[in-house]
Amino acid sequence: MPYNINQMNALSKFFPVPEYMSMPAVGLDISDQSVRFLELKRKDGRFAIGKYGEKKVHKGIMEAGKLKDIAGMKEVLRIIGKEQDFSFVNVSLPEEEAYLFRMKAPLVKLRELRGSIELQIENYVPLKASEVVFDYEIISQDETGYDLEVSVLPKGVAQNYFDLFEGTDLIPLVFEIEAQAIARAVIKRKDKGTYMVVDFGETRTGISVVSEGVLMFTLTLDAVGGHSLNEAIEKNFKVTSVEAELMKKEQGIRKTLGKDDLFQALIGPISVLRDEINRHYVYWHTHRGDEGNGREKIEKIILCGGDANLLGLTDYLSASLKVPVERANIWTNINYEEGLVPEIEFNDSLRYATAAGLALGGFWGHD
Repeated sequence: MPYNINQMNALSKFFPVPEYMSMPAVGLDISDQSVRFLELKRKDGRFAIGKYGEKKVHKGIMEAGKLKDIAGMKEVLRIIGKEQDFSFVNVSLPEEEAYLFRMKAPLVKLRELRGSIELQIENYVPLKASEVVFDYEIISQDETGYDLEVSVLPKGVAQNYFDLFEGTDLIPLVFEIEAQAIARAVIKRKDKGTYMVVDFGETRTGISVVSEGVLMFTLTLDAVGGHSLNEAIEKNFKVTSVEAELMKKEQGIRKTLGKDDLFQALIGPISVLRDEINRHYVYWHTHRGDEGNGREKIEKIILCGGDANLLGLTDYLSASLKVPVERANIWTNINYEEGLVPEIEFNDSLRYATAAGLALGGFWGHD
């Protein structure tokens, strides 16, 4: 559910314009370590990948999803805007700063629905209704009322992100929670299945469950990420961070003759990831939904993020959890031009799941 730049408390919608008039859509994924961007263009119903890349973010500018140095991040965005000649962008929001929940609302007129939600906000988040901005999506409707998915952001956080783009020449059209953008990129549109999505990044890992196209919950593990693997290698083998990264990429957690030492060094932090995934997998299946109904079984676990490429990771998780595990295809909903293979290599593409989903959302608003 995106937040509209022109009216924070309104559901973001794009006016349906003829395709020949539609502009390229740019996804901008802001994180602790980098800002990634990916541009999509559409012609004759198919996509072409435009500009893409990333700019590193200096340590301390953003920590655990929280903006610590707005001026520092503003400079990164200003450089991207100037170098890439972007104007309009769709921007990610970190899960750490947002609240996401499902709720029931009475069957009121649509123009009265926002007010009805606002009256109940304080039952779901530890903030006053006057202290937040929110957005919602109608999942279903019957004679008893609406089933809604609601996302909430503290006003202070929202204002920080608005201020962030002042003077950068970048105009944000939409702000959207990372997990929502990722789900749009890696799960087939209108797929009614239930999936767990794990975004295994450098410094943190996001875990979410999507069922019938709806993001049911999302959380972030701040202490679990690829960096913890590098630290384990550095400590055990007394190597530099560059050497540790190379060792991790070349062998991963595959057991190979004469190289079990690396497997043993990595199995500790990888087990932490496995245990967290398992804990939330079990929780999903053992707790009933908001209406007291049983939940649909998770069909598979989808991995994305830069460290989802770790050799042997999918096999290890699948064998340990007894659940199918696969790496994401971020082009699942992007039917690019016939004969045109995206320039981004598959392994590298996993780092662009959020940016791709954000860009794709710009076009779904037209459909």
